[in-house]
Amino acid sequence: MQLSDQMLFAVKDQHPLEPPNQKPKPHVAPRYWLDEQDHAGNARGYAPFAGNNNYPVYRNVKSYKAAGDGKTDDTAALQDAINADGNGGNRYKNEVTTRPAQVFVPGGTYILTRKLDMRLNTIVVGDPNDMPVFKASSNFQGNVMIDGNDFATDGASGTTNFFMAFKNIAIDTTNINKDTSVTALRWGVAQACHLTNIRIQMPNDSKGHTGIDLNQGSTIAVSDISITGGAVGIRNNNQQVLFKDISFKYCTTALAQSGGFVVVLQGARIDTCGLGVDTSGAGQLGSVVILDSNSVNSGPMIKFFDSSNSSGDRKDQIVIENLSFSGNNPVAIGMDGTVKLQNMKNVDTWIWGNVSPGVYQTGKTVTTKRSPQLLSNGKFFTKAQPTYADWTSDKIVNIRSVKNHPVKGDGKTDDAASLNAILADNAKNGKLSYFPYGVYIVKSTLYVPPGTRIVGEAWPVISGIGSFFGDKTNPKPVIMVGKPSETGLAQIQDMRFTVADIAPGAIILQINLSPSSTNTPGDVALWNTHVTVGGTADTNINTACSSPNTASCLAAFLMVHLTPSSSAYIENMWGWTADHSLERGGRQNIATGRGILVQATHATWLTGTGFEHNTLYNYNLHAAQNVYAGLQQCETAYWQGVGAVQNAPAPWTPDVARYGDPDFAWCKAGDQR
Repeated sequence: MQLSDQMLFAVKDQHPLEPPNQKPKPHVAPRYWLDEQDHAGNARGYAPFAGNNNYPVYRNVKSYKAAGDGKTDDTAALQDAINADGNGGNRYKNEVTTRPAQVFVPGGTYILTRKLDMRLNTIVVGDPNDMPVFKASSNFQGNVMIDGNDFATDGASGTTNFFMAFKNIAIDTTNINKDTSVTALRWGVAQACHLTNIRIQMPNDSKGHTGIDLNQGSTIAVSDISITGGAVGIRNNNQQVLFKDISFKYCTTALAQSGGFVVVLQGARIDTCGLGVDTSGAGQLGSVVILDSNSVNSGPMIKFFDSSNSSGDRKDQIVIENLSFSGNNPVAIGMDGTVKLQNMKNVDTWIWGNVSPGVYQTGKTVTTKRSPQLLSNGKFFTKAQPTYADWTSDKIVNIRSVKNHPVKGDGKTDDAASLNAILADNAKNGKLSYFPYGVYIVKSTLYVPPGTRIVGEAWPVISGIGSFFGDKTNPKPVIMVGKPSETGLAQIQDMRFTVADIAPGAIILQINLSPSSTNTPGDVALWNTHVTVGGTADTNINTACSSPNTASCLAAFLMVHLTPSSSAYIENMWGWTADHSLERGGRQNIATGRGILVQATHATWLTGTGFEHNTLYNYNLHAAQNVYAGLQQCETAYWQGVGAVQNAPAPWTPDVARYGDPDFAWCKAGDQR
């Protein structure tokens, strides 16, 4: 099937006519609550390590002379809004986390005549009530509209492009000749980055346009994207990525793999596309999982290289699970068009590759059993990051503006008491807690009660410090979501949790809460919220842990604990024990005890997560049940392995009884692998 053969029609709305000689009233969207917050006064976001007390975290592009009128060239104004460092300079190649920016784009059409560059530690967010459009001009210069690279533009790997986000934005390339080679959004980024609620419009029957190009990097998740038209919807060469709930329509090829280790395509809808997934030119691609997806009126679901006769590491290993497929084409074909899986309306599970180590199957069909607790309409449950677009400002509380509960966010003052009081009051009264950027120190546990909704500005930091978190035999949570066996709602997005100094008794994030009803999955959820230890200017660990003997740097007991009573949906979370400094620090040899411990028995969804460089483990599912884990990305600590000063489990003592720690009893003396 060729897209050029498709007849596409537009039908006019059949609405009553306007009265004679009367122009229709223009639609005026309500002002989004985010832009109504205090972004200039004492309650504004404050970056204590920026070196400028007046540094502007929040910036509305209109304040930088962007017109958004569909006529004016807004490229320079948009770039100024992204670049501004508050001192008349440019944030390009500045430190990673010290100068954060939240760039708000009101509704309108913003004309681009050349490439727009993103910056590290930046969230560009559009108005969800009136989604802005970034539209290429007919004389657009260049082959990329919006570039997610920052350091990488000087040749460095995209694996250093941390903390960037782009959401609630439409991108339109239709003014550019359909056969010109151009990419709407190049997203060569690393962990702690996210795309969500993006719409991309390209010409139909195009031979040159690409929607998103993940040309390099190591990101974790891309979510809730709609792509229409173009030669290629998404081109991917990222190390690993979970694509969640992506809609492709009228693309010649929906997803083209040019490389990478592993890809999960979850909840995709492929409508009137020539080909679903093409891995035939993917080089050393490891594996592709097509999960809970739907193909309508399209060509084959996948075209791939048959590695069954290859030697050594075999590439292009394929799993298709729960696919709905309509039309007359085969589901899977080889590079030469050979049918690998014939046409069928529904595929339970089909495997081409290793079903287990050393057992390679060429088209094995099996039945996969799934826990009903994890499903919604027959698919693994997913939930889009809320925008709270219909909330008004009277339902929003800026946590830095509450009378009698002063909150500093200055990286020094203990804000725990005030924050606990504010969160309790907001939960009781159904208010959303808005965290302007700041580094919020807590010297005791921050309790997140049922009824809490938290939205952060440019990843504000909650950081534990002090003797309360000092006892590794009696660890305590820095942030505790619910108490054991409590039920209710708690939703958190765009935050960062850490410790400000070595804290061997710190469980950085503990979740005990579960929804009040099994009918409301996702009531307890975190999106694009990350846990870090070391590597940033806001923690003393950044300069305290350089010795290869890590006994003096038991930085935290555990990153994330999902307790037996919890039930949570987690999307795009990065748990990073630093292997290098992002700013102002040297070598990082940090012994965080554990990554994520899952003991939950109720429904739990890990929809794109990564945990790295922890001592005993990165992931531990101990006595857990009903867990969905999509993409899991991890690396061992760089100070471990051959030549290490200490062997696991050192410098920690495993706690097998309480925490299910591995004791490494299977290792021989001197074993460093």
